[in-house]
Amino acid sequence: MKSFKRKSSLSRILLLCLAVLLLQGGLSAQAAPKVLYNARITTLFPNSTTKVYEKPDTLSKVLTNYKPNQPIQIVEVLPNFVGILQGKRVGYVLRHRIMDPVAVDFANTPKFGTAVNHYYTIAPHEIQVKAAPDSNSETLLSLQEGAHVGFLDVENGWARTIFKRQYGYVDTRTLHELLMVAPTEEEGTDELPIAVYNSFYDVSDNENNINRINNLVVGGQRMSKTLAPGQRMDFNSEVGPFRASNGYLPAGALVDGELVFDVYGGGSCQVSSTMYNVVLQLTGLTVLNRAPHGANGAKYLPHGVDASSGGLNFIFRNDYDFPITIKSHVQDGALFIAIYKDS
Repeated sequence: MKSFKRKSSLSRILLLCLAVLLLQGGLSAQAAPKVLYNARITTLFPNSTTKVYEKPDTLSKVLTNYKPNQPIQIVEVLPNFVGILQGKRVGYVLRHRIMDPVAVDFANTPKFGTAVNHYYTIAPHEIQVKAAPDSNSETLLSLQEGAHVGFLDVENGWARTIFKRQYGYVDTRTLHELLMVAPTEEEGTDELPIAVYNSFYDVSDNENNINRINNLVVGGQRMSKTLAPGQRMDFNSEVGPFRASNGYLPAGALVDGELVFDVYGGGSCQVSSTMYNVVLQLTGLTVLNRAPHGANGAKYLPHGVDASSGGLNFIFRNDYDFPITIKSHVQDGALFIAIYKDS
């Protein structure tokens, strides 16, 4: 009995010592965030430094400034920022201020920028995409009955999507049903998609935008098809040529990162870029050719995950041992693309 008491007393002393060390910072109470990617600060701006913010917000406190080409370790990827190890804490850098992200654990880490959607819905009536998981927050977009939208996840009753370069939220209580994306490619069917993604566009009624929306519809329809195992999707060949005889209208387009008007098929790059984000989620689809829209990319998507068409091209190959079917839907500001396993 005396031996047991001595051991208990010793255990209490050790626990007290451990608590003191934790309070004094002698031991870390929380493990450091896992490093996902190694990268560098971009050299596209050789005469300026890159700010590291306390929060993923350019109005927050600046912790420090990094010089071009400085190595960084990425622990979190957000639509407009990356979280990086900054000493013993996490700081935030705008995505367009980094370059050459490489996965630390290549076999178990998705390609940088991959956003896996686990759910989607077809709006049963008007639903709102909010700027925060709060019904009183700003409404980013209203979607009408029949619109399709994909979601990354659901937390506390709010489904989360990527709205351009921020998160958007939909109250699941306003939905009749939340549909699943297949957990694995093998479980997919011709009705259960293996990957989905959507991007958002302006719904204003000026002529340029009406023409652009027309081009999204035409491009999505021409891209909606089945690819056999080993077959390629050559975007320019399959979805183009971008001319009036194929249903395209003149609209604004990004050329070398600059907006140029009256380009037939203007806006079709949003179709290829949205498709690219679906492809990124699937290990059996191999990207053969892809180019971004200049240094800052296309602002309807997070930086670094756009795919230009027209003068450049987007090409990928189906390396699964089964056919896949591509379907698209354009409505109310949402361009939605899904891939199914074809039986």
